[in-house]
Amino acid sequence: MGKNNLKLFVPLIVVFVVVSLCCIGFNEFFLQHHTDYIVVLAANLILFSIGVFSLYRQIGSLNNSNPHAMVRGVMGSVVLKLFVLGTAAFLYLYISGEKKSVNALFIGMALYLVYTWLEVKISMQLNPPKNGGN
Repeated sequence: MGKNNLKLFVPLIVVFVVVSLCCIGFNEFFLQHHTDYIVVLAANLILFSIGVFSLYRQIGSLNNSNPHAMVRGVMGSVVLKLFVLGTAAFLYLYISGEKKSVNALFIGMALYLVYTWLEVKISMQLNPPKNGGN
């Protein structure tokens, strides 16, 4: 992987670090608003891991002769993120019982949107339009 490809991971790293620092730095604020910052950190870590994995796979699919490989990679990673986060949310709600933090789940859903948007934006940079955008 070249230096140019490593630059593609920078937005994901920035979002991961900013969200993690906010969770750690403002943990009292989260607790005052009945939000479990550990759940937000876990969602952030899961989304970051899946985002890096899927972006790495998409970089590898650029050399594929099938033009639909890139689209399948993006859609597959969106579905993977959705199912993994859905399973994690279900397990969290099942295990936590009455001590659940619905606010943390909503923040995790917002992070899902942010990471998905970033991944699609980076994927669009990977595969620039050909033939003058037609």
